[in-house]
Order: sequence, then structure tokens, then C-alpha cells
Amino acid sequence: MFKKLRTRFILINMTLLSIVFITIFGTIYFITNNSINRDIEMTIDSLMNNRGPKQKPNLGNIVVEVDEKGNIINYLAHLNSEVSTDELQNYVNTALKSNSDSSKIKINDESFMYTKKSFDNYYKIVFLNITYEENLKLRLLQIFTITGGLSLVILLFISIYLTDKSIQPIKDTFEKQKQFIADASHELKTPLTIIKTNTSLILSNPEDTIKNQSKWIKYIESQSDRMSNLVNEMLSLAKLDIEENKLILSSIDISKIIENMLISFDAIIFENNISLEENITKNIFINGNEESIRKLFSILMDNAIKYTNLKGKISVDLYLDRAKAILEIKNTGEGIDREHLDKIFERFYRIDNSRARDTGGYGLGLSIAKSIVDQHKGKIYAKSKLNNYTTFIVEVPYLSQ
Repeated sequence: MFKKLRTRFILINMTLLSIVFITIFGTIYFITNNSINRDIEMTIDSLMNNRGPKQKPNLGNIVVEVDEKGNIINYLAHLNSEVSTDELQNYVNTALKSNSDSSKIKINDESFMYTKKSFDNYYKIVFLNITYEENLKLRLLQIFTITGGLSLVILLFISIYLTDKSIQPIKDTFEKQKQFIADASHELKTPLTIIKTNTSLILSNPEDTIKNQSKWIKYIESQSDRMSNLVNEMLSLAKLDIEENKLILSSIDISKIIENMLISFDAIIFENNISLEENITKNIFINGNEESIRKLFSILMDNAIKYTNLKGKISVDLYLDRAKAILEIKNTGEGIDREHLDKIFERFYRIDNSRARDTGGYGLGLSIAKSIVDQHKGKIYAKSKLNNYTTFIVEVPYLSQ
């Protein structure tokens, strides 16, 4: 599909460029040709009507008067080479036999334009050397052909390069959508299979009590919750992706939001035997969306709690650095290998599938976090040291008060 699209774009571009080149060069040639022809006509007219020869550099002309029988009465030649009377008579005969009053003829391998005119008892024929003009026209055509051809070849490569650059984001998005659908289908397939299996087990024992079937019912409930969470996360991503659903931003105190959010994590941090260290700079304002910032912080804190080692530590820092508000959430633990650091924000990306399932993750949380940060015109990235720590860093523009 993309190969056809690429080829179509290139063909359209080259067709349009060819039309533009032909139009421009054709117009220039047409104007130049008309100008040259007008000069030739004016020169011939001047010679024909005895207004004096309009001689041009390195060119020549012959003015011949002949009687009614075609014999030369008188002639005046301004040529670079000699022409005998017999040769001139042959050229005159050729001109007289022609049905046209004006045409071209070769004299000593040079191009001439002749015009004949009848007077009372004689003819007057003017032969004008137009070799220079003919060569000029030919050179113009050669220059336009070579210049146009080379330009189109260069523009072809440029067009291929720009087309590839233009299509690549579309291709990447399309591939990500395909992967997203495939991954989502895979994630939904597992809980659906479990629900179907447990439902079949319950239905196979219709006489049994709910109490005895509670094990299977809890499995169904658990998998339903997993599906519900997955669908909610997918909907969150879909909303963030739609242009019309851009977040409404306003001045918010991110310091106060983070402080309030940390209180809600006290219980779970205590239950997991994790120590918490916080360093929150007061009164840091940003142009943001409070609900989205809360979701962002929840995602990063949930992620930190899930992967902190036993009796480990989480550090939360919020501070200003020049014109940016910096949020750092650091947790001790296994860490992340460098090869994964740039990929962990991709949708459904998991460093370890088995570990992700143990923690209930789908690989969507960090993708949602990145989308939120992007809409706040900031950036998010991670630093890590294996078997030591992982730090997620969020940078958003600071709003001075």
C-alpha cells in the first residue's frame, strides 16, 4: 500500500514539475523566437524597401533585382564568402519557383531567409543570412533540454527523499495502529478465555451452590476487572490522540497537587515496607490540566511502587531549573537496561512479559504518561542503573506568577 502511495506521490510531483518546466522554458523560447523573427522581418523589410542594409555582426545579405524572365539585372552582396553569378542565379530560380513569398534556403552551407516582392517590371529578392539566429535558437533548445533534464533528475531525487520523509510518519503511525490492535486483541483474548472457561465450569454444575462456585466466580470477577482497566486505559490513550480532545490548560500549583497526591500513597507505601523521601519546592505553577497531572503522577508512583525492591526507597523531587518545572520520581530496584529506556513509553511495550503480568501491567501506563506530558509541551524520559535504581523525569514549562 505504501509503495503504491509513494510511487503515486512521486509521479504526481514529477508530472507537475515537468508541466511547470515545459511551461516556463516554452514561454521563454516562444518569446525569444518571436523576438528573433521580428528582427529578421524588420531587417528584410529595410533591405526590400531601400532603407539601407541593416547589417548584423558576422552575418551577410544579398539584394537581387531580376527581370520578368528571372534574369539577374542587378545585385548587392554583403557576404563573408564569394558566391558566383551562376550560383546566385540558381538560388534566384529556386526562390522564383517557390509558391511562397518567403522561405529558407542554404547558401554555402549557411542558412538564409529569402523574401521576394514584385514591382512594376521586375522582382526584388532579399536573401538574409540567419545562421546566427538559427544557431541561437538551437542552442536555446539544447540549453533548455539539458537544464530541464538535469533539473528534473535532481528534483526526482529530492522528490523521492521528501516523499519518503513525508510518508514515514504515516507509515509509522499505521504500523503502530496495527500493532496496537494486535496487542489489544491479545490482551483481551487471555481474560476472555479465562472468563469463558470458568463460566463453562460453573454451568457444568448447575445444582452446585454459589459458595462452592465462588472460586470460579472470583476468577471471572478478577479477569473482568483486568479487561475493564485495559479498556479504560485504551480509551484514555484514544482521547489523548484525538486532536479535538486537547487538554484545557490553566495556571495550576503543581507543588500543592503533588503534596496532596503523596498523602494518598502513604498507606500503600507503608504496606509494601517502602521508605519515602520527598523534596517538594513550594509554589511552582505551570500551565496545565489538574486532572491529567494527577493521573500522570499516579502512573509514575504506581510504577515506582510496583518495581521497588523489598525495603527499598522512593524519592520524589519537584524543583525549578531555569524556565522548567522538574519532577523526578526515583525508586530503588532492578533497574532498566539501557536498550529498553527509549522503548518503555511505546504502547504495550514490556521489558518482561511475565513480570508485567505479575504486577497487573499492560504496557499502556507510561504511554498515557507520555501523551499527557506531550500535551503539556514538556518531555518525559528515564534514567536507570541495573540492580540499583530507576528515575523518571518530567520537564514542563514553568509559569511565572
